[in-house]
Amino acid sequence: MSGRVFKELLLILVIGSFIGLLMAVIANQFVLGVQFAKEVRESSQWLEFNLPWGRYSLAPVVFLTGAALAVVWLRKLLRLTAWAGPADSIYAAHAPHHELNLKQGAASTLAAFISAAGGASVGQYGPLVHFGATVGSGFRRVFKDFLSPDIFLGCGVAAAIAAGFNAPLAGVVFAHEAVLRHFSPRAIAPIFIASVSASTFDSLFFSATEKTFSLQQAVPPLAEVVPVLLLLAPFASLVAISFMLALRSTTALGKRLPMPATSLTLLAAVICGCVGVFMPQILGIGVDGINMMIAGEADLSLLLALLLGKLTMTALCIGFGLFGGVFSPALFVGVATGAIAAQVLASFGLVGMQEVISVAAMAAVSAAVIGAPITSVLIVLELTGSYEFAVAAMIAVIVCTLLTNRLFGQSFFDRQLLDRGIDLRKGRESLALDGTRVGDYISAHFLTAAASMSGQRLMQAMAEGGFTEAYVVDPEGRLQGKVSVFDCAQATDKPVSSCMDVNPLRFSETESLTNAMHKVSRFVGESIPILAEDSGRLLGVVTEGDLFQAVLKVQDSVRQLERN
Repeated sequence: MSGRVFKELLLILVIGSFIGLLMAVIANQFVLGVQFAKEVRESSQWLEFNLPWGRYSLAPVVFLTGAALAVVWLRKLLRLTAWAGPADSIYAAHAPHHELNLKQGAASTLAAFISAAGGASVGQYGPLVHFGATVGSGFRRVFKDFLSPDIFLGCGVAAAIAAGFNAPLAGVVFAHEAVLRHFSPRAIAPIFIASVSASTFDSLFFSATEKTFSLQQAVPPLAEVVPVLLLLAPFASLVAISFMLALRSTTALGKRLPMPATSLTLLAAVICGCVGVFMPQILGIGVDGINMMIAGEADLSLLLALLLGKLTMTALCIGFGLFGGVFSPALFVGVATGAIAAQVLASFGLVGMQEVISVAAMAAVSAAVIGAPITSVLIVLELTGSYEFAVAAMIAVIVCTLLTNRLFGQSFFDRQLLDRGIDLRKGRESLALDGTRVGDYISAHFLTAAASMSGQRLMQAMAEGGFTEAYVVDPEGRLQGKVSVFDCAQATDKPVSSCMDVNPLRFSETESLTNAMHKVSRFVGESIPILAEDSGRLLGVVTEGDLFQAVLKVQDSVRQLERN
């Protein structure tokens, strides 16, 4: 017993550490690569031109056009119908039947890197989170049933957040809060090891990596800040909802416009590049812009322009095919919202709150967008090392997420899934029933008959086989009707086609258990036929007992997952 436990702990340590190391390397290479591309873009003097009011560069347009072409080429080369992001990771954690596609996950991360490196107004953390989940899914295929699929996903997700922010606690909480959405004793150890390992390797090998933002001011007394933050939170919620609505609207518009996907992506690149010529702060990840706004180095008109520019350009880029994350743009939009509020307050004599208001608004907007309020507060705590900043952020986060949840939904990712017909609010058990097919419970214990067979002969066959029902099929095996022993008695020497039920309750082989249970709620009989979806051929039958046993099995597996 002790040997088995030791072996399990050793394997957990090895898996968690390796996932942490891998994500530390990937996350930092992603960030460093985007930073290098940004420096190259900004130093391209041959693309500069003069206007009466200043000197500008066409580099954003050129680099973004190149990035758009590369993203389009990558998608065609790999024959992908769509990119994948955190919403897919969350769904995979809740629906074991939905396995992540390794090729799609890696390609999506590469597409996000190309977009961000080219200057698209997209984020890095969403693609890294999904890539972490994809890595976890890959480990699960190697180690089979050593841990449940959602734990492997959680390890990759936690490592991605820990490496991206150098915030191991936030990584652990994000994996449970936003992705797994349940706590189990068996999950905490590997997820914690993966998160801490990622942060440790991040500090060990990439200590020079640029931080997300820097702070200089001290937090004023909470008695002064709390009323301000309570007033700020509804505006942060309004901005978060506007941001998410813009993302959904441009995505829907891109699907409706009579333009090829290639043209849409190039159009987004050109428009975003042109805007970036005059507002370079909105391009890419936007770390420099975040620090500038937190430090109070932008006037009110510029802040308003940056808020509107970042919100619209992110929506345009993501909606029209320049793939990337929404977390970094949400941070930028949140900081802009807080900085605008601080400028307005300063005009009324309330000064010295610039940084705390900006950081609190940043945490509030990002928490509302990703649906992880505790994670957002912990990120502030771990990045600032300030308890006061974290408490101040928590006040704004609580009110903002509460309002956003009531008016929009739990997160942008939940809304993405809802648009696909996947409602996470129904719970893991319901999703498992939706993903379980009736075809998995086919029984070959049934009786068939030709339409020309007499009722008397079929009744005799039923008695010999111990059946009370039979299925009438044509020579190709397609279902024509269903006959009971009472129908046979009525038909006597007439063909059973004269008395059969031509429209009995039936299931497609791909029918979900959820739909099946609804259909059998008023069923009376021995069994229900299961037909091939394409041909209507009778494949087998399923009984009510089989369905009940299948539902109980699914329920038990979900309970085991959430308790162990």
